[in-house]
Parts: sequence; C-alpha cells; structure tokens
Amino acid sequence: MKTLATLVTELENALPFLEKKNEAFSQVTVGWHIEHTLLYIIKMITATEHSNPAEYKKTFNWKRSLVLTMGKIPRGKARVPSSVNPGDEVSETTIKPLLEKAKQKVELFETLSSDKYFTHPVFEDVKLNKARRVIAIHTIHHIKIINDILKP
Repeated sequence: MKTLATLVTELENALPFLEKKNEAFSQVTVGWHIEHTLLYIIKMITATEHSNPAEYKKTFNWKRSLVLTMGKIPRGKARVPSSVNPGDEVSETTIKPLLEKAKQKVELFETLSSDKYFTHPVFEDVKLNKARRVIAIHTIHHIKIINDILKP
C-alpha cells in the first residue's frame, strides 16, 4: 500500500482539476473530494496524536474488519460528518493550507507510539497500526473517485 505522504501528493496533483465534476461518478467536484480527504487526514491524525492510550477500548467492529480485509470502502454508503465536510466555497485558497497541514500531520504520524489510537464514528477505536491503513484506504477511495471524474 502506498504511503500517506505519496497519497497526499496524489491529491495535490489533482489541484488543477478542482472544479471538474462528473455526476456519473460523484455529485461533487474534484476539489470537494480533495478538501474532504485532507480534512479527514488532519482530523484522524490529530485525534491519534492527542489520544490517551489508557482510554482505548478494544472492541470487535465488523465494518472496520470488512474494510480492512477488503482494503476498500464501498461507494455511496457513508454520510460525511460535518467536521470533515468542506464548506460551500472549495477553492485553491481553502485547499492549499489544508494540504500543507496534512503534509505536516502525515510526517508527525510516523513518529507516534504504537499505543496511540483514534475514535472513528463508524469503526470505533482504531489503534495506530490499523489507523494508518484506515486513513490510506479512505484516501485511496477518494483518489479513485477523482480519477473516475477525470477520465475522458
């Protein structure tokens, strides 16, 4: 699986197409997918960074297990939480600072101890080793949608 740094670069490379839209694949623009994914990366890594390992709750979560086993997220099944939903104005001006912050967070993510975790609204508590994979799978999910939108 590609590194998060490589995936963030792929998102950055799609910036010239941020206003492109193809409703056969998505109701929103490439820019929306970029911004949403960057917000998600930043939020999940920040939550991991600030987590208290003593509060981690180990649970079986079939949705988490399914996504980790399949290595992908089914399209059109999830609802976007407001905390990672881009605003009405998606532009290079809103995306560029998020891109820089995501790059910093991805770098920081590699230095965190393995007992850190984040709490996901669907997958519950996810420890660092699986957290890296969940974030990568989510990012790849949106990169695939972007690539479909950009197909001739």
